Amino acid sequence: MAFFTCKLKSQALMSTTQVRLYFPCDLVDRWKGQPPRAVFTLLHGFTNDGDDWVNMSAALRYAADNNIALVIPDAGNSFYHDTASNQAYHTWLTEEMPVLLDQIVKLPHEREKNFICGLSMGGYGALMIGLNHPERYAGCASFSGAVAMHLMLDQKDNPLVRYVFEPVYGQTLELPENRDLFRLVQKVSALPAEQQPKLLCTTGRQDHEPYYIYEQNQAFRQLAQSLPVDYTYMDWDGGHEWAFWDRSLVYAIDRFVNPGYADQILKGWSSEAFTTERG
Repeated sequence: MAFFTCKLKSQALMSTTQVRLYFPCDLVDRWKGQPPRAVFTLLHGFTNDGDDWVNMSAALRYAADNNIALVIPDAGNSFYHDTASNQAYHTWLTEEMPVLLDQIVKLPHEREKNFICGLSMGGYGALMIGLNHPERYAGCASFSGAVAMHLMLDQKDNPLVRYVFEPVYGQTLELPENRDLFRLVQKVSALPAEQQPKLLCTTGRQDHEPYYIYEQNQAFRQLAQSLPVDYTYMDWDGGHEWAFWDRSLVYAIDRFVNPGYADQILKGWSSEAFTTERG
């Protein structure tokens, strides 16, 4: 395999930032000598960075199973915006980073081979970027994502909401139309079906306070299922946790790249383990 971390200078951020790259070039015999069949960009959550995908999930193993290259950037607590506090992460991720990476590594450019996924803050970011750029991504997935951002920003008297979101949206906490997933999915639904990205949203049934992620996903689900979009919703028992997000990534690979992969992986966990003890 090839896994490395790049430190790249961003003009938009006015600083260096990190991007992790993974290529499963030699772990599985059937993929040897073949270029990646797909690229998954994985977005991290609030207060974290891209290392979490490497350290807390089996993302690299799942990528090796399926000959998927991974791009895992950092974005601070920006919610993948150009923020009110002058952190231009959206510009970095959508304009600068692709150009710089193209100078360093050979990744598939075809839309049908590019997908973007994220957890929590990154779940919102994956849908926001994917719906703003349907010409780039064949699919985007949100795992426990804050998909109804307007519902949180409406709580203007909530100190926690102000602490988290004022650096992103400013004191008014106003959500621009091109950052509102409800408006974006309606806009994308007007495109021909072949130009729309596939959408996948997962949420844990116990993922409630403080951000009511389960409830946010029900609101987005109600809208998305009323529109002519390729939208899949999944929930099962779980909270805001890595066990849930790891499983979600398996379903995203199954949905976007390799149908049947989820059954293969989950079957390995569901078979009964033989146990013998002594003493």
